[in-house]
Amino acid sequence: MSARLKTDDTADLESYLRLFAPYETQLRQFSGREGEYGARFALLFLQVVRLLIKPEGINRLIPKPFIKVARRYLRKEHEVVMHFSYEDNRHFFLSDLYDWLQIQERGQRMRQMGKSS
Repeated sequence: MSARLKTDDTADLESYLRLFAPYETQLRQFSGREGEYGARFALLFLQVVRLLIKPEGINRLIPKPFIKVARRYLRKEHEVVMHFSYEDNRHFFLSDLYDWLQIQERGQRMRQMGKSS
């Protein structure tokens, strides 16, 4: 399954998990390179911020700081763009969001198990 999203895809949990899937091991193993610029996670970061600004779906539940950062980044606010030019900062943002998404996925599975009982 491709990690690319069509422009009309809604922001649902599966869309995010598809984006993160190829990067899961890298996100877990990245130990950081403090103060270094670089391209690691740049594509994933851009795909995620584009998905975060969609007003529907799971984005209504995602903590607002993620949404605000995405909007500011896509508006090309200088300090935000500079902040996320560092690999460590992209990694931290993506890791936090991914952890939140995984909690949502586990909750969803538990609710489905409860319905089937």
